[in-house]
Amino acid sequence: MESDGLEEFDFSQPLHYALSQLNADLYAGIEQEPHFETVHFPKPASLSAMAEEDDDERPPTTNEIIDDLVEKFDNYPKIVTTMMQRGLLKKRQQCRKCDRMMHLRRRKNCYEWRCRTKDKRGDCSSCSIKFGSWFEYTKLSFKTIFSFLIMHCKNCSTSHMANELKLSTHTVNETRKVVYDLTDKIASKYPRIGQNQGMVYIEVIRIEPKKANDFMYTILAGQEANSNNCFAVVMSDEMPSTIEKVKMEKVNSHSSVSMIKTVNENFTAYASQSATFFDESKVYSNPSDMFFTNLRKNHPESALNSEQAFQSWFNDQVVRKTEGKRMLEKCVEELRTYTTS
Repeated sequence: MESDGLEEFDFSQPLHYALSQLNADLYAGIEQEPHFETVHFPKPASLSAMAEEDDDERPPTTNEIIDDLVEKFDNYPKIVTTMMQRGLLKKRQQCRKCDRMMHLRRRKNCYEWRCRTKDKRGDCSSCSIKFGSWFEYTKLSFKTIFSFLIMHCKNCSTSHMANELKLSTHTVNETRKVVYDLTDKIASKYPRIGQNQGMVYIEVIRIEPKKANDFMYTILAGQEANSNNCFAVVMSDEMPSTIEKVKMEKVNSHSSVSMIKTVNENFTAYASQSATFFDESKVYSNPSDMFFTNLRKNHPESALNSEQAFQSWFNDQVVRKTEGKRMLEKCVEELRTYTTS
């Protein structure tokens, strides 16, 4: 269930302390862009040199990277340098027109990549410093998009995010699509569940349309017993052959599979004659842990527009369940893959 995301915070942990500092800023009112009057902008060549430096005796942990980013949110040059050092932005760009290496240049209150023509009389090409990273898909400032990602991972509501980040509801929904691209990639890399040949619970879930012109979706979802490993796939139809195909793709063939049915749901003939009833409320004290139950509700209107949009929403739920409190860390780790692809 969506919320303001502030419950169950352990401020003794370094990461959570940094996030609490960010929250203090959010509730004081966040600016769309930082104030640059007091910010020193190093020369582009100096910034590039700093980005190439790596004096750490050991690579920083993901938590340490996040803490470092939060600390530098209000200093654009420093956060750019840190993001380049940690693989969140490209350190080098190749010109798409002439294949030569581009140079970093300052343009107003930001840096950009630029390639000059061979005669130095003009630009061959230029691109945003975000190009080649996950951040190129949004026009939001680094501070705002990082704040958005943190709040999304904490399951903040759309209205809460719009209010605190000073964004329209439309912008929040559009930015969620950018985050869903991230969680789509994470979910696609998960192995089949039931790798330890334990019990796997699966269920066929039917999402009835809320409006007359909405689609009806059928989802096959599964979760390992005594584990958060799970999956949720939007199926093209309810044929047994389709269910078996998804099971083969998502469940280890040597696992024990049991079809379940949540209480108070109408029994469906295609589920299984040996389906067992499963009341998640008697197993989990925290409602957010009830994977099958939560897949049935709180679907955002924007997710119902297409099968792909709905699958992306389910992928986000799978990552949220699988990673738990590590969701933000997993997202930041995945951000680095965009600059290497």
